[in-house]
Amino acid sequence: MNILGISAFGENPAACLVMDGALCAFAQEERFTRLKVSTGHFPTHAVTWCLHSQRLTLGEIDRVAVSWDCTKYPWHMLRHLMGVRLRLRGSAGDRSSITRSGGPGAALRYLLQHTPAAFEQGIRDHLRDAGQRGPIPRIAFVPHHDAHAFQAFYQSPFDSSAVLVADGSGEERTVSGYHFGANGWRCLFHYDVPQSLGWFYGGFTAYLGFHANRDEGKLMGLAALGEERRSANPWFGPLDEVLRVYDEGFELEPTYFKFAGHEHHPRFSDRLRRFVMRHDPRVEPVAIGETAQVDGRIQPRYLLPSHVDLAYAVQSRLEAALLALVRRLRRESGSPRLCLAGGVAMNCKANGRLLDEAGIEEIFVHPAASDDGAAIGAAFYVARQEDRLLPNALNHAQWGPSFSDGEIATALRGCGLRFTTTDDIAEAAADLLVEGQVVGWFQGGLEMGARALGGRSILAYPGDPAVKERVNRRVKYREDWRPYCPSLTIESRARYFEDAVEAPFMILARRATTLLAAVAPATVHVDGSVRPQTVRAEVLPLWHRLLSSVGVRTGHPVLLNTSFNVRSEPIVCTPHDAIRCFFASGLDALCMGSFLLRKPPAA
Repeated sequence: MNILGISAFGENPAACLVMDGALCAFAQEERFTRLKVSTGHFPTHAVTWCLHSQRLTLGEIDRVAVSWDCTKYPWHMLRHLMGVRLRLRGSAGDRSSITRSGGPGAALRYLLQHTPAAFEQGIRDHLRDAGQRGPIPRIAFVPHHDAHAFQAFYQSPFDSSAVLVADGSGEERTVSGYHFGANGWRCLFHYDVPQSLGWFYGGFTAYLGFHANRDEGKLMGLAALGEERRSANPWFGPLDEVLRVYDEGFELEPTYFKFAGHEHHPRFSDRLRRFVMRHDPRVEPVAIGETAQVDGRIQPRYLLPSHVDLAYAVQSRLEAALLALVRRLRRESGSPRLCLAGGVAMNCKANGRLLDEAGIEEIFVHPAASDDGAAIGAAFYVARQEDRLLPNALNHAQWGPSFSDGEIATALRGCGLRFTTTDDIAEAAADLLVEGQVVGWFQGGLEMGARALGGRSILAYPGDPAVKERVNRRVKYREDWRPYCPSLTIESRARYFEDAVEAPFMILARRATTLLAAVAPATVHVDGSVRPQTVRAEVLPLWHRLLSSVGVRTGHPVLLNTSFNVRSEPIVCTPHDAIRCFFASGLDALCMGSFLLRKPPAA
């Protein structure tokens, strides 16, 4: 049975192919369109690649699984949203702002666009537009949080586990707690719109001048700068007005984000701006794109210590809310194991704290925890309905397009480039890295999710503290307070970070040891945390060999590893993408397949 899973028309559209119960291909649309996140797109290119990769036509697909339950539109969602609005009018002090918000026209358009008939027609139109012929397969609509739960549990190494899904919203749900085991699965509790942790974190992401649903990692990185000032942080008490945390849950005041006037930004209300200005008049919202380049460094123009304090408090409050939810889930499920998915699960700092403080023993966070990975969960959901789902434990993330040496050579020659061929690209790259070169690494399949994990990476040896600034200024063109991550061999992990659990997907924060801080300072964030990737030789042999080769030369099998892209662009997908990025940035060398490109020395 062949199932095409899709996440479409929202954030991070993606497609996957599940054949006879096993994942065979996955790709995100942004990697083909070259538009970061590709919000609102149908995954046309991703679908085409998935089919082509397995030599299938659309007529050979049995079902299309969509990670959104359109059967709830319009009537179920209309009743829910009307109930929310009536409750807010009855309880809020600022009723005038609630009645001004949005208007019925926008809400009605949204509801009608998601009806099954409208969504199915959109899928048909885009498939035909992409040149797909043959009968349109039967379409199955899967509840969004169930899709996230299925992707997390069925790609985990566990035979039973608690699962927490948290995001902005999936239909009416915002948080869902599950238990999966041998006897099936059940939802233990859930929160509904407007009680959304995704709204909370995304609203403050926008307030601080970043793109919500794209740049939440920037808020997380900025928050770490407030670690030293936490004892004097003025925001912890006032944030109770916005998000109050209890022993086993939370309560959000939603009119700070939705259901109110939005003169400044659609993701936070005028009421939130008044709240922040009341407690600190200096903390004006920062307009997206308001950046300056100072001494070659990209910085938001108006970030003050008060903005850093606010970011730290917001991050801390999110962590507290997640801790409360996981403690409840631990009690109700009885499971010491936890799986995480949904956009909020991309917060690696919070994930690390859950492992440390929530009373769980093991954790699995899906590397494509955002809406892109829900395409996988939707396909798994349908496969299980048909009793065709197999164990799909995720050992690596390289499920996207890959290119042979012949295809790479054709691209290089087509661009008129001089290159050399090497018998061992790992040894050649190790020599360059130890010399202090910054290297583009293009090998194997494209990774799923937001992290570069040895398929499409920019690499540097992290022993020189100045290398981080060099990569920021010359290669990535990004804010200098954002952290870089270490990739290291699995055998060495106990030397470099505390409580050395296996962390193959760079989505679980750990505390760095003093040794790592000394020998690889460019990979340790200002608060002493790291976001590591541990690498097994049997899973990613070439990537492990490169790390080991660096270890032979230096004594430390650790590299600074960041995604192969520049600021505000998606990770490179094809050889041509890599070539463009190589020549448009300060990379010194490019290792692509068996081929090595080097730039001539600067005049």
